[in-house]
Amino acid sequence: MYFARKPAVSLYLSGATADTIKRLTSLGAKQAYRLIRERCLETHPDGRPYGWRGLVPWTQIKHYRRHRKIHVSQFGGGAVGALQALLDAKPELRQAFEARILASASGKRLVETRQSKRRHCGWLLDQLRGLGCEQRNEWPFNTATLGYVSIGRFIDRVLSANPRALAAASGGPDLVSKLKTGDGTGRPVQKFMQRVEMDAHKLDGRFCVSLPLIGGGFRERIVHRLWVIVILEVMSRAVLGYYFSIRATLNKPLN
Repeated sequence: MYFARKPAVSLYLSGATADTIKRLTSLGAKQAYRLIRERCLETHPDGRPYGWRGLVPWTQIKHYRRHRKIHVSQFGGGAVGALQALLDAKPELRQAFEARILASASGKRLVETRQSKRRHCGWLLDQLRGLGCEQRNEWPFNTATLGYVSIGRFIDRVLSANPRALAAASGGPDLVSKLKTGDGTGRPVQKFMQRVEMDAHKLDGRFCVSLPLIGGGFRERIVHRLWVIVILEVMSRAVLGYYFSIRATLNKPLN
């Protein structure tokens, strides 16, 4: 799919006719235009346009935004995008919460440099209680975990987008000063096995697996997501190892 999209975009930008684009790539000129406008020209988290990266199939360009009313089922589902929808509806709360997360350690006064996610989560829940969300049994008070997982991911995203604030929150001014030396990720790879990286790939769907029981027989289990975590050698892109998981989510973030 990628090797059909890229020539289509190149032909469109070079002024090729719609018939030529269709004949050579099986994609229409309107599709090529939409790929450019809706994917290639979007801004990547690194601050640059997506460019050719936007043509990679199934790459999420825009973050999910919930439009339907939140209704949590008896199994805990149905609340995807609830936190983003809540903060979008309350921009002042979003601004105050992000400011609290990004508050760096100051050398002029004694502060806590490592504020836990539970404290941030507790602060947000107190603010929502003051707004009457608990009385109306709205998200996250209608969930078993009070939205702790979603709030924790939001905190990680805010800190990841601000490396200096992340360093200040985790290690204080001393760790911030060490950022001047860099982390080594930008160094060129010149030989085999100089650097490896780990990545996770998922496949959403509905599957059924049979688990053997100790006493004999099998027990069926419904699986909604398959994960393959691989270790890649950067230069050759060879797979050095992999792990297959049927869990709904990964326990730890992969870097």
